[in-house]
Amino acid sequence: MNRQSFLSELWLPALGLLLFATAIFCRPLLPIDETRYMSVAWEMSLHSGWLDPLTKNFEPYSHKPPLLFWLINIFWEIFGISRWAGTIPIILSSILCIYLTGILGQKIANTLSKDTASSPFLNTQKIRVIMAASLPFMIYGTLIMFDFLICVFALLSLILILKYADTRRIVDLVLLSICLGLGVLAKGPVAYLYVLPCYLLAPLWKENLTHLKKWYLSLLIILVISVIPVLLWLIPVLKESDNQFAFWLVWNQTAGRVTGNFGDAHVRPFYFYFPLLPLFLMPWILFPAFWKSLPSIKSGLTKEYDLRFIFCACVPVFIAFSFISGKQPHYLVPLVPAMSLFLVWAFNKIRLKALATTLIIITSLFVMGQFAAKHSYFDKYDLTPVVNVIHQYPDTPLAYVSNYHAEFNFLARRTSHIDDIHLENLGAWFEKHPNGLAIIKYRMDSAVTQYPMIFTMAYRGRHIGIFSKPLTQDKVK
Repeated sequence: MNRQSFLSELWLPALGLLLFATAIFCRPLLPIDETRYMSVAWEMSLHSGWLDPLTKNFEPYSHKPPLLFWLINIFWEIFGISRWAGTIPIILSSILCIYLTGILGQKIANTLSKDTASSPFLNTQKIRVIMAASLPFMIYGTLIMFDFLICVFALLSLILILKYADTRRIVDLVLLSICLGLGVLAKGPVAYLYVLPCYLLAPLWKENLTHLKKWYLSLLIILVISVIPVLLWLIPVLKESDNQFAFWLVWNQTAGRVTGNFGDAHVRPFYFYFPLLPLFLMPWILFPAFWKSLPSIKSGLTKEYDLRFIFCACVPVFIAFSFISGKQPHYLVPLVPAMSLFLVWAFNKIRLKALATTLIIITSLFVMGQFAAKHSYFDKYDLTPVVNVIHQYPDTPLAYVSNYHAEFNFLARRTSHIDDIHLENLGAWFEKHPNGLAIIKYRMDSAVTQYPMIFTMAYRGRHIGIFSKPLTQDKVK
């Protein structure tokens, strides 16, 4: 490897390190998602049993599978328990997704392109730059969430689908199944939705696909084998859990989110994702070349199998998510690689240097924006001042008013439960815990005037404070 090619391989790890350092230095753990997931990982470390049921606030937690929490605990074992060590699996997953998207592009070119030599998907550096500068990578690349982790296994699965379609080797089928199983352990059965539409639509993107019956029968093998990694975790967990926990974990987490009957399903209208598409294509949607390429993409879909594969890996999944009641913007993050490959087609005639300049500008703006927000916007999300007060009362019972999402279990390194109560029940709670403290979110000062204030601060458009028991119960009444 010559010096120039060596340096060209260093920019992506350097970018990851820059974004990682910026996140750790400038941004607090953001409530409620990041603080919740770190608290689940923290309680896993206290249990010292990775096959035990997950807990949140020391109560059974059936909302997510364990793979991310395992990875966080692995890095905690190596580097000690800290926020920065817990973020390492996230940034590694994000960077790995960019590398895998380049590999997927090469595989598409070598397997499906009619003229491999001139295929834009062979330009892995262009693929990496386009994806690295995308708004979803900048925003979600360092957030402690599950989307880039499941994206890793979705990309590996798509690469293996192409390999299996080309070779029909059983080893590729088994590896595909294992990747899907690990995807389920990363975020749940939604892993199948990111991958299987492309498999089912293989006759659209694979020219002269033979033995169609065997192709679709092999899907049964995939489903059976993919369950094995999940069962290795699930069976010990279910043995330690009651029937209600098993129901929530195995069934309601999936069906409830699809129908909207699950309490945290984030029910949104059918069209919710459509206005978000321009944001997911930023900043590249601002280039005239993007709009000029749309007719060529449309015509290419009629005759180019490589474009059809990308279409089948993205559009049916997007439509399926639109029909699912539970929607969040970050659910589309695993579709960013396919979007990036479409953009590679669109920018085929634009030089890499111009795209790299855009990446430098976007990265600079993003980093400077976080430094600017460090002592302004982010202060309203930083719970460190509250944690500092909590540390002054190490053995004091705590209550949270209300709707507690384990915001403080990791931050304050709690080893005991924090009661989640409504404001109207706080007086009764203080009667049982006269030396206790209440953490209260409130909008108006009148809501908390009856409780002696120890500390308060602005928090997410409201206030959050720590309060003690009134001197007399009459004041509460």
